[in-house]
Amino acid sequence: MITILLAVVLPLLLLSSLAGAAYFLVVLPSRWRLPYEQSLVLLDSDDRDELERADRLLGQAVNAGPRGRALDRIRFAQAYVRAMLGRYEPARYGAAATVLDELIDAEGRTEHTAYLELWVQARLENHDRVTDLYAEHTALLETRPASRRIAAISHLQLAVGHWRRRETDGALHHFDRVRELGELTDRIPPEVNDLQLVKGVQSVFDGQTEEARDAFTGARGRAEERGLPTTEAELGILVCDWADGDPGELGERLDQLVRQVAERPADDPTTGLLRTGIALLRLLALVREWLRKPALSGAPWLTDFLELERRAAAVREADPELGDAALVEGMVRYYFALSQPEREQALAVLDGGTNLAKGIQLPEVLDLMERERALGGEGDAISRYLVLVGEFLQDPDRSLEDQAQYRRLKAKFTRFGDPGDLDTSAVPRQRAPLDDFRRRSEALRRRVELIVYPRLRDLDEDDPSKLALRALLEELEAASQVYADGAEVLHGAERNLITSTGEILLPEETDDQDRA
Repeated sequence: MITILLAVVLPLLLLSSLAGAAYFLVVLPSRWRLPYEQSLVLLDSDDRDELERADRLLGQAVNAGPRGRALDRIRFAQAYVRAMLGRYEPARYGAAATVLDELIDAEGRTEHTAYLELWVQARLENHDRVTDLYAEHTALLETRPASRRIAAISHLQLAVGHWRRRETDGALHHFDRVRELGELTDRIPPEVNDLQLVKGVQSVFDGQTEEARDAFTGARGRAEERGLPTTEAELGILVCDWADGDPGELGERLDQLVRQVAERPADDPTTGLLRTGIALLRLLALVREWLRKPALSGAPWLTDFLELERRAAAVREADPELGDAALVEGMVRYYFALSQPEREQALAVLDGGTNLAKGIQLPEVLDLMERERALGGEGDAISRYLVLVGEFLQDPDRSLEDQAQYRRLKAKFTRFGDPGDLDTSAVPRQRAPLDDFRRRSEALRRRVELIVYPRLRDLDEDDPSKLALRALLEELEAASQVYADGAEVLHGAERNLITSTGEILLPEETDDQDRA
């Protein structure tokens, strides 16, 4: 009985085991394997409909309940097909990224998932994420040469963004990474090498000296690393040191820069600009050296002025159309002028710098030149004095004694001056009310000051001539105040002022010489 039972039961158990094994090993896998294998055939297609069909098949495969590595392969294929569909519908890139995140969390990152993630993030324009992924998983991505190009594109995009926002350090960082990757280096603008220099220059104009110094120092380091000239960076650092630096030490550094520029190709567009800038700084450095001299050490010597001329000539040679050399040399000569000829030489230098393409434009300097032209020299002063004496001589209010004095003055000065184009005709006069005499006295005061200015300008404040003129002007002011007491008081003050003015223009030794 037992034998019969075993003979019946055992075959049934064997058949049920075989049926279960066939169900789990054949029937269930076929439910996901069939759509999965069908989808693989469609993955290489560029047709949107076929890719959509592949995505539906992979969805059926996932719903069929695969496990383990089979599920990972299906999900990777699903991420891939959705990434391809992103070319037609950009939102699919996000769906692909979501599937990849789930797959990487479950399986970990492989070279295939790492590359696909890099590609998808690039399509999503998450360039920061792309660069981070490449930096973190370089070992996995090295086997895919295209990954280097993807990373280079993202670095370029980030660099351009920083550049547009004037974030120099960020732009330089990403451009350097592009060079390290060795991809798309021809897309790096040539101006990139000057970004730190541009930042330094802008910081100088903004008054941020320390930031400028850091930028120029960084530019020098980059140039040294790449074997490029450091002249521009060195010049920028020197500008940062200019305010507090020792003029002698600055001059030595400028001399070194002159030698560096001389070694550069003459056809380099920056060579001329550098030569001009350095020559101008050398000219200003000389003036700063003079300013550092001890007090009461005297005016510059002839050798100092020869050096001034030499450095100004270097600026003119570097840029003939730049008026800065004439501005510096002319103002220095004007300041130290000891005579009218020296002053006229200084004005001639300034005048030569005004008719240039980049000539002198400072309103203060142009006003000074215009005033000096209006004042003229001592000869012009005598001519104006003769006109003034003639006006008083024609005044019918003057006494016979005053008229005789004015005739003597006119005869004395006619030999030394010619009114030229000045109007010498008599000024029509009429009896003026008392209120007009104050205005007349003030006008006379201004005319006398204008006439004697070329003679008195170089004298000390305590010079007797200046003191005498000042006293007479005060006397004229007082006389105009009390004119109501009689015109003779004002006329006498005017006569004394006119006579003293003549003595300033032609001192008494002239009379002695005439008598001799």
